[in-house]
Amino acid sequence: MKKKVRILFTIPNFITAGSGMEMLNIIERLETNIFEPVICVQQEGGALFEYAKNRGLEIIVHPFSVENPTGLFNTIKQAKLLATYFKPFQFDIWQSFNWSSDYSEALVARYAGSRYVYVKKNMNWGRKAWKIKSFLSKKIVARNSTMFFTFFKPPYLNRKTVFITGGVNTDKYSPARNSVVKVRYNIPSHHYTIICVAQIIKSKDQLTLIDAVKELDNVSVLFVGAERDEAYATELKNKVEEYRLTDRIHFLGAVSNISELLNGCDAFVLPTTNTDGHEEGCPVALLEAMSVGLPCIASNVAGNRDLIVTNKTGLLFKPGNSEELKACIEKYRNDDVFAKQMGENAAQMVKTEHTLDIEARAFSAMYKKMMGIK
Repeated sequence: MKKKVRILFTIPNFITAGSGMEMLNIIERLETNIFEPVICVQQEGGALFEYAKNRGLEIIVHPFSVENPTGLFNTIKQAKLLATYFKPFQFDIWQSFNWSSDYSEALVARYAGSRYVYVKKNMNWGRKAWKIKSFLSKKIVARNSTMFFTFFKPPYLNRKTVFITGGVNTDKYSPARNSVVKVRYNIPSHHYTIICVAQIIKSKDQLTLIDAVKELDNVSVLFVGAERDEAYATELKNKVEEYRLTDRIHFLGAVSNISELLNGCDAFVLPTTNTDGHEEGCPVALLEAMSVGLPCIASNVAGNRDLIVTNKTGLLFKPGNSEELKACIEKYRNDDVFAKQMGENAAQMVKTEHTLDIEARAFSAMYKKMMGIK
């Protein structure tokens, strides 16, 4: 009997790290006759931690990166020490879902005798640490075409980089229109209701959406997402009051019933800015909205433009341009047939290119290639 490929999946925790479910979806879809996955977190707790335990997944709670690294020599010294814990496990592959530029985890993996792989989720790249982390990696997973062709250029990094986009649960996120959402939030039935699912932080640029709808009659907006930037959240709410939109714009915070909310709205908007290099990796919220068949509008930034092709799967607008965004909203609102077609096209594209099964198969294929498995 052939030895199974042992893969260590690392993530800081299942409490605040947003990619926990994505990681678990990949693990649960790996071929059990080939792979033996183990999870490592640096802090236990969280609903997904309990979910993973209940699914019988092996979980290690132990540091896998150097805490507060100071200088290369000290980082290497501490990484070697951490590696002595992991080396006896004989992990063939070390798959990191830790999104920081900290390269100490890659050092730990190398000293433990594992092939290190990391997923490049965000568009940050300026720091030298990203280059070191990439140099130490056996493989890199790029989440969108922009980072694939700009960060990981030929000849060296390009050879070790694999383009794997995100996936979505198309059973959970499927068309199931409802009137419950408008009733729940006291939104008049005739209002065109827009939903924006994103953390309340400046880079998501919810302010542009507020500016776009301020002069549109009978339009309501649901902002769904945790308030990660208190000062920015206050700025948004002050602007809503200034424009006298408190009866039309609702801040719901972090919620769990995203699919129901999406199906209760008329359109989805993701207005991410490109200021200071802030763009998208592979925006799961946009994929989920497309999967339920909502007509979608997104800013023309990395990640978004891999998913939205104007007049085919949705509409793109210039980042920060509230007038262009306003025109996109009006185009959907004034042409039901067009809006419906965009939603249907988007849902079909997700089903054929962005399911969880497709994503998991891509990771599996990468692991097999790394191990020389046909």
